[in-house]
Amino acid sequence: MNKYFNVEYPRAFLPKQIDVLNAVKRERAVLYSGAFRAGKTLLLDHAAIQACLSNGGVEGMLVSQTETSLRSVVFDLFEQEALLYQDEINKSGADIQILKNVLRSAGKMEATFFNGSRVRFRSADEQRKLAGYTLDFFGMDEPVDIAEDVFLQLMGRISGTGNLKNRFALLTTNPGSEMHWIYKYFYLMKLKGYVHIDTTTYDNVLLPQYDSYIKEKEQLWNEDWIRRYLNGKWGLFEGAIYKTFNPAKHVGNFKGIPIKRYIAGIDWGLRNPYAVLIIGETEDKRLIVVKEFYGSNMTSHELSKFIAKLHKQYKFRKAFCDPSAADLIMQTYELGVPIEKGDNDVESGISKVNSIFKGNKCLVDEGCFNFIQEHQGYRYKQGTEKPMKENDHTCDAFRYGVTDYHPFYKPAMFSGSPWIRRNIRERWGKK
Repeated sequence: MNKYFNVEYPRAFLPKQIDVLNAVKRERAVLYSGAFRAGKTLLLDHAAIQACLSNGGVEGMLVSQTETSLRSVVFDLFEQEALLYQDEINKSGADIQILKNVLRSAGKMEATFFNGSRVRFRSADEQRKLAGYTLDFFGMDEPVDIAEDVFLQLMGRISGTGNLKNRFALLTTNPGSEMHWIYKYFYLMKLKGYVHIDTTTYDNVLLPQYDSYIKEKEQLWNEDWIRRYLNGKWGLFEGAIYKTFNPAKHVGNFKGIPIKRYIAGIDWGLRNPYAVLIIGETEDKRLIVVKEFYGSNMTSHELSKFIAKLHKQYKFRKAFCDPSAADLIMQTYELGVPIEKGDNDVESGISKVNSIFKGNKCLVDEGCFNFIQEHQGYRYKQGTEKPMKENDHTCDAFRYGVTDYHPFYKPAMFSGSPWIRRNIRERWGKK
């Protein structure tokens, strides 16, 4: 099958590992997501070796977070596994040394094959080292620890030399939170040519002392660690705030449901990203997050004009904004948008949002990627009841957006309060 040698599997591979080695021959980006001892780095090295052996003049790169992990794990294993291919070639009687040159100097590690193919090994902690290359493939070891910008830059580098029929990216990693950029690209967005192959520690029947290893980990690890590092599941672990939000139940395509009116939830920061949520209200008092607008580097003046443009399209009944963004609120109001401060009682707001999801009063369009990720990843600081202030912009926007939403309202509850009755009549037209 190879142009130079028919040497595909010089060691035993698991069925899912073979699926990965076949997938990189036809797909643009392949994720091999697995738990501990799933043979992830081993597979990364073999995919690189096979791509270089099968065609001359191929340019590849393998990336790890730090130079230490790159040298002691990825590169060392690469050399060891290359010897297995060399042994097979020696057995065939061919007098060829497959690795022509190997460099192992500080900051410059690479292996050149006899046919001119080459693999460079680079760390992701210095992104400038990754610039300026033309690649046929790249691989990332444990990208769950690597920034999204590194992945995007490398994807832009696989323009190809023309020497590899199918240019590819291969990511091999432990799973992480469903708010991670990996989960967005490979599980949520359903991009053409992006595939994920998932495995568990239980699948690795080639693992030495298989039974004792698994039994020990099941006894030592808590439920979250077992779920992530034995079962290989992506998701939330300790400290999750919106445990009632379930993408399998709340996320989908709801474009056929009639919308009675729209509200908007807005979060804005001078340096932080902004989030604008378009929230539809149905006749039966459910909410549908129909669209999200998420970005950065927009002034309050620019964002106010953008919100006014959205208001012309959706005719908001009300827009609720971060109460600290007084300048944005004023400018938006002057442009004719019915905007006011959102409720910023964080604790009660979180309780309200959890009730909304628990009562299945809100649906989310599948295209709202940031909303889906952030509501799954929103968590408390360890050992506290205070939310972490990161990746929370759609969470804040939605909490503001439901300021006057009362899905569980019953008239009898407020029969003794004229003030509440009056406000409900104004908000909801109740008699």
